[in-house]
Amino acid sequence: MSNNLEERYSLNGAKYLAQQKYSEAIALYKQGIETDPTLMSNYWHLCLALLLQEQESEAMATWLSILEKADIEKVNIWTLDLVKVLIAEAIRCEAVSDFESARKMYGYAGIARSEAWKKVKGYKFTDDWFSKNAPIWEQYLIHLASKPEINILEIGSWEGMSSCWLLDNILTHESSRITCIDTFEGSIEHKLEYNDSYIKSVQERFDFNISQTGVSNKVTKIVGSSQDVMRSLPLINYDMLYIDGSHLASDALTDAVLGWGLVKVGGLIVFDDYDFKFPNSVDAGQDTKIGIDAFLKAFCKKVNILHQGHQVIVEKTSC
Repeated sequence: MSNNLEERYSLNGAKYLAQQKYSEAIALYKQGIETDPTLMSNYWHLCLALLLQEQESEAMATWLSILEKADIEKVNIWTLDLVKVLIAEAIRCEAVSDFESARKMYGYAGIARSEAWKKVKGYKFTDDWFSKNAPIWEQYLIHLASKPEINILEIGSWEGMSSCWLLDNILTHESSRITCIDTFEGSIEHKLEYNDSYIKSVQERFDFNISQTGVSNKVTKIVGSSQDVMRSLPLINYDMLYIDGSHLASDALTDAVLGWGLVKVGGLIVFDDYDFKFPNSVDAGQDTKIGIDAFLKAFCKKVNILHQGHQVIVEKTSC
């Protein structure tokens, strides 16, 4: 009986999606879930239909509600099923040259995998500014994965999500290490958005999440200003520099210039928040992009731009 129901919802839902009748598809999949909550495919296609309808919050809430009920084994299986649905839609979009929609679907797939990863590992993150970057990092950092003596320098760690991802996915060799620099006091925009008690608890969550990796011995945490700390770090030592500290253009540029001599030739420099804009009432004219563009212009003969989007990834090609 359930096989017949699944086939029925699959065929009718696919028809609605193909006709861009997303509201009808959403209603159909919700009806299917009410009829038989054990037909998991209805949940995955409901998430897809909600995303196509640009109801991202509801799609995420649907996915998270499923994760809450799942044991570790089911989390991995169900995540794979949802990702397959999202990737299939991304491939369909690419086939009709809708590359923007394809990019979004790949991004959603990355977020789904990230949520499963967080649950399996028991991490406690209150913010997620990283998951959308994971698919890009998988593409450009794969050559570093599991290699011995890989060293990464991270400026701006916050609760440690990017650090934990690197430890779980790239720095898996016992000799690989990461150095994390942060004041743990937040930047200008954080102080406007969060209260003091929340900001004071960030370092504690960073420490907890790093402990959940099981390899906290690979992490050197340095509390302080990046522009002070980097002056004392060893030259030509790092395979990757990740700049995700202050969003001020002047700070992003200074971090990049100070970090330049620390990165090996052939190493990567990754800038976050290329598209970040300050409100006019805060620091108009100091958007992150200004600082990154200044660095790229000055070092254009010495870097190869690999990726330019929300993040910018460059390879250092010469000293």
